[in-house]
Amino acid sequence: MIALLASCSRSSHPIVVGAAGPWNEAYGAMNKMGIDLAVEEINAHGGVRHRPLHVIERDDEGQGTKAAQVAADFVANHDVVAVIGHVNSGAMVAAAHVYDGELPAVATTATSPELTGISRWTFRVISSDSANGIALARFADKLGRRRAAIIYENNSYGRGLADSFQKAFAGEIVSIDPIPEGKSDLEPFVSYYAREKADIVFAAGTDASGLTVLREARRQGMTADFLGGDGWTGLVADTALSRGVYVGAPFTAEDPRPEAQSFVRAFRQKYAQIPDGNAALAYDATRLIAAAIEAVGPDRARIREWLADLDDKDAFHGVTGDIRFQADGDPVGKSIVMTRIENGLLTVAAQ
Repeated sequence: MIALLASCSRSSHPIVVGAAGPWNEAYGAMNKMGIDLAVEEINAHGGVRHRPLHVIERDDEGQGTKAAQVAADFVANHDVVAVIGHVNSGAMVAAAHVYDGELPAVATTATSPELTGISRWTFRVISSDSANGIALARFADKLGRRRAAIIYENNSYGRGLADSFQKAFAGEIVSIDPIPEGKSDLEPFVSYYAREKADIVFAAGTDASGLTVLREARRQGMTADFLGGDGWTGLVADTALSRGVYVGAPFTAEDPRPEAQSFVRAFRQKYAQIPDGNAALAYDATRLIAAAIEAVGPDRARIREWLADLDDKDAFHGVTGDIRFQADGDPVGKSIVMTRIENGLLTVAAQ
């Protein structure tokens, strides 16, 4: 009887993972919804190893100092066997040093090239900005644009993406300007871009600064195209302001693959809205970690090894595509989809 009770106690005791991101930001909230949906589905189908999966969710505010402290808390909590996140590049760069040799972590939407090879214990399910910037610059070239202005948030994400785009763009760069994160007065920048007749404005930032750029551009009647990286996927929430904007997205709800459409239906049923790349990548990272635990058990070192050893034959089939990793922790074969915002949707852009 004692042995039976002990066995029942172990089977009902949850397996614990951590999750970290800026939950109060629009893109952070989307990440959290993707995580929560994945956990709900996993537990509805018996959990992991017949045990419920429990996620400790911590808000790192997208800041490196806070992220490092959250990471230290996760490392110190021996119940935590893996981490979903972090979300931001700067946060993940700071946290990766803490996780190294201690705890496996899978970043969701952190794209900075600074993360490549930073730790053998950290991975990401999104492609690096060193690749994304090239794809975005080539897309601008295909549109026939020859005078580009670059505006970027002065953080790890913005600098990395802007630098990659600048190096790959075949035309002339009329200006490249750092701006603070979030909202600020961008009238002087937009006025200068219009005066210099930029035919495309490339922005490396999040939706908060993106809305500010677009609002000022619309006020001035600027006719240039606007192009953003994955940080701009949240712009779809402002249907009127974002209409016609190009976005390099890691996922589109128009993806016809059955697994992608199944995810879109489940997300819409739960949240009454369409998921973006933030939600899809966080969903994939959560299910990937659950698959690792299912395969090797709730052991930190063995989870890291399982993630590192994924290959073509046993790649994890996610809603954003197959997932396996290079030795430096970057995903193999992941890329962005060029989209255009129409009627509040990311539609695949004609090229």
